[in-house]
Amino acid sequence: MDVKPFIKLIGKHMPAKWLVAVAVILGLGETILSLFIPLLTKTLVEQVSNSALETMTIVLLGSVFVLQTAMSGFSVYTMYYVGQYMISGLRKEVWGHVLRLPVPFFDRNTSGETMSRVTNDTNVIKDFIVGHVISFLGGIVSIIGGVVILFYIDWRMTLLMLVAVPISLLVLWPLGSKMFKISKAMQDETAHFQGDLGRVLAEIRLVKASLAEKEEYNQGKTRISSLFRFGLQEAKILSIVTPLMMTVMLLILVMLIGYGGVRVAQGSISTGELVAIILYMFQIVMPFTQMASFFTQFQKAMGASERIIELMDEKPEEDSDAIAGNKVSSNVVSMNKQALVFENVSFSYSPDRPILHSLSFRAAPRGMTAIVGPSGTGKTTLFSLIERFYQPTDGRIEYGTEDIASMTLDNWRKRIAYVSQESPMMAGSIRHNLTYGLEQVNDSKLKEALEQANLSEFMDSLPDGLETEVGERGVKLSGGQRQRLAIARALLRDPDILLLDEATAHLDSASEKLVQAALQVLMKSRTTLVIAHRLSTIINADSIVVLENGAVTGQGTHTELLQTHELYAKLVQQQFIENEA
Repeated sequence: MDVKPFIKLIGKHMPAKWLVAVAVILGLGETILSLFIPLLTKTLVEQVSNSALETMTIVLLGSVFVLQTAMSGFSVYTMYYVGQYMISGLRKEVWGHVLRLPVPFFDRNTSGETMSRVTNDTNVIKDFIVGHVISFLGGIVSIIGGVVILFYIDWRMTLLMLVAVPISLLVLWPLGSKMFKISKAMQDETAHFQGDLGRVLAEIRLVKASLAEKEEYNQGKTRISSLFRFGLQEAKILSIVTPLMMTVMLLILVMLIGYGGVRVAQGSISTGELVAIILYMFQIVMPFTQMASFFTQFQKAMGASERIIELMDEKPEEDSDAIAGNKVSSNVVSMNKQALVFENVSFSYSPDRPILHSLSFRAAPRGMTAIVGPSGTGKTTLFSLIERFYQPTDGRIEYGTEDIASMTLDNWRKRIAYVSQESPMMAGSIRHNLTYGLEQVNDSKLKEALEQANLSEFMDSLPDGLETEVGERGVKLSGGQRQRLAIARALLRDPDILLLDEATAHLDSASEKLVQAALQVLMKSRTTLVIAHRLSTIINADSIVVLENGAVTGQGTHTELLQTHELYAKLVQQQFIENEA
């Protein structure tokens, strides 16, 4: 395995070097102090055996215990701080990167899977750094120091103890490789399960209305069973590693006590030396068992970092400008009184799914341009291209004389407001939703926008006013209330370009009148594009563009198209008959 990407990933978020040094020094200091305990115990045993116990020996032993405990406490806290600091920085980087990823990424990946990478995978790395790195370093010092002192006390017994070390490593090496594969597969499955949870909980009303609880339960049960199997595979490896290390430790202990007893009887070593050797044996073998845990956790951390690196390798939205070969303009372009022009724009989600074909039309400044056509002809995709969620595969979209792809996303998108049929709301207060994505907005501007959106009476009826909670996805509001709040939000943005996806399509007549009145205020002096489902709402449009199978087949006023365009005349006639019925 290549550990360089892992080190590079976490190294970027290292806290101050002195703090890391303090954490390491405290951890190593605790280990070094622990190496003195067997020597002091040896002296204590020998003094007791000779009935010559000295007070200084007890004081030294007690002092070492107290100091070691204090250093251990500070070491644990400092290392937790270092680990939490690094993971906090990593999560900020990953979260910032996720927010900058283009819409096609979210088309390919479920929100739950992405959430898993930001939370679960970073948590695995945090557990590794906090729980195993310092203990690993301390274990190495403990092993080296213990072996050196043991060689000084009695080299024969030291060699006897070290025989088991290479045998243990030969067993652990292949098991570690298998643990890496299992851990990565388990994290992938966890991400899929979290993806299912996010999908189901976000659409829980649809699930219940469709009586799909059983179907979703079965799918979730399959995921859980898969996680159970991976957990058992992980447990199989641990069931080999843990008993093996324990058996090795007990075997060494038995050999040391047996052989050491013979050496004591022969007078080759003292009783105190045998006690010290046994204590050092624990200080050497115990780190080996911790290293087995370090090894398995390291495999998990490597698997988690690999998934995070895959996510970080996804190109963010701003990179699309460089890919298109356009230079990004750093200047804020004056957007007022500019025409929005499509020049031979084509688009496909994939080579086998062409959506738009050589689209060309002009949306006049301060005018209303309506987009009509049968379902599935690319009307919503056209809006997505304007918002630059996707890049055209051919052609260009201009605002005035400048290609919108040459403008920074921030400069471009802040000029646009979109009011859709769904009028999505974020969980939180009405104030939060009105000012979402905006800098500070004072209450007088909020009040003005609410009045223009015909919401003053509704707001006066709410005891908590602007602090009223709208619920997840705005479920505590009616469709008309959500639409008018979306219009108020658009008014606060004061856009140059307004995109309307038939904002009154699913409203009752009373709500529709209020929303239509609010829309008339919103559309003043703005370049407006409307996706029209009900043609009666766009009769007075400055220009109507007819889309058929992703291509423009007609453009003109309502009167012109009624006389010259067969499909448009047919659509108008059908809706007239439906309204009469």
